[in-house]
Amino acid sequence: MKKLNCFVFFLLFLVFSQGMLAAKLKPGHWHTEFELRPGINLPVDFFYEKGKIPALVIQNGEEHIRLTQITSKEDSLFILFPTFDSELKIKVHSKTHITGAWFNRAKSPTYNVVFWSKNGTTTRYPSNEKTSDLDARWEVTFDYLKDPEKAIGIFSHSNPTQYISSGDEPTNVLYGTFLTETGDYRFLEGATIKDSLYLSCFDGSHAFLFRAALKNDTLWGDFHSGSHYKTEWFAVKNESFELRNPDSLTYIVNEKPLQFELMKLDGSYYKYPNESLHNKVVLVQIMGTWCPNCLDESNYLKKIYAQYSDQLEIIAVTFETQKTTEEKIEKVARYKEALDLNYTFLIGGDACKPCASKVFPQLSDIISFPTLIFIDKKGEIRKIHTGFSGPGTGEHYAEFVKETDLFIESLIQE
Repeated sequence: MKKLNCFVFFLLFLVFSQGMLAAKLKPGHWHTEFELRPGINLPVDFFYEKGKIPALVIQNGEEHIRLTQITSKEDSLFILFPTFDSELKIKVHSKTHITGAWFNRAKSPTYNVVFWSKNGTTTRYPSNEKTSDLDARWEVTFDYLKDPEKAIGIFSHSNPTQYISSGDEPTNVLYGTFLTETGDYRFLEGATIKDSLYLSCFDGSHAFLFRAALKNDTLWGDFHSGSHYKTEWFAVKNESFELRNPDSLTYIVNEKPLQFELMKLDGSYYKYPNESLHNKVVLVQIMGTWCPNCLDESNYLKKIYAQYSDQLEIIAVTFETQKTTEEKIEKVARYKEALDLNYTFLIGGDACKPCASKVFPQLSDIISFPTLIFIDKKGEIRKIHTGFSGPGTGEHYAEFVKETDLFIESLIQE
């Protein structure tokens, strides 16, 4: 009875805390700017919803990230992300003005970026000076001065249908993403102003800012990731440019059967292969809960598993940033519950690519989280897909879903 009373008290505390928040903050759009470096701010859109369960919605184009795990103490709010190991700590100055910091413990226990936010502004870049038409497919080169990496830039001024709109967005609002060989930069939003491009994203795991100026048909710019990383990039229009096939980047290096024995979330051990997998197709997802591309892939696998769970098994092998096994298990369990994933999750080790390669010595180096292994009913590896380009890539994601669905169906029917 004492435990029950404590639980009821905890629930009442959460309701009371959120009620305090509802009384303090004005609902609607909040213009927010993260200070990555002195003079370099990353703008993003918050949308606050009142109700029985208040929610802070982070908006990046078509993506809406609802944060409802909100508590308060005096003039401060603490908002947890449901999947990533990060948090917003906010000081409320008035109903229309807040300041705070984003803490990302996946990077380090003290990593943080400060921000301010004001209610009322509905766009990231309050200008209507669209002079450059950048709607196209661009061949992009990141870090061209040191370690060049190719990518595809896809930009459009078309308003996504799921955008939380106030009805008065300027015509220069820009949406898009970058595809790389190890994944995409997900949902980016920004603007074109005169001869310049601006795109940004904040999702709780990453804070991205892309800037560029158009000079003689070439975009020249810089890319900031949080407060810890900066590089340069350039891009030229190229509708025919393609990256290497993601099914060719990781491959089998020896013929030994795939085998591993790893800890489940209940502390017991799971051995692969095993009798429960007889006559089933198996997908092994090499991933981390800190990885947004992995989140997109997990949502795709959730749909596949719901459709074929009697003929298909999915095994997620996770590589996490937490120091202890217990902390890793706790984080993965929260991720699994938040996304309502019903397939098997195992603890693979620390969040590093060499760590993943040690668990899978049959494969060449693991170069990306996620990496997805397709195994047929005979236990043979039929395909290895490196990285993941999710719904932020539009038609590229739609084509991936179509091809992968058909491939999985063909393996099931064999």
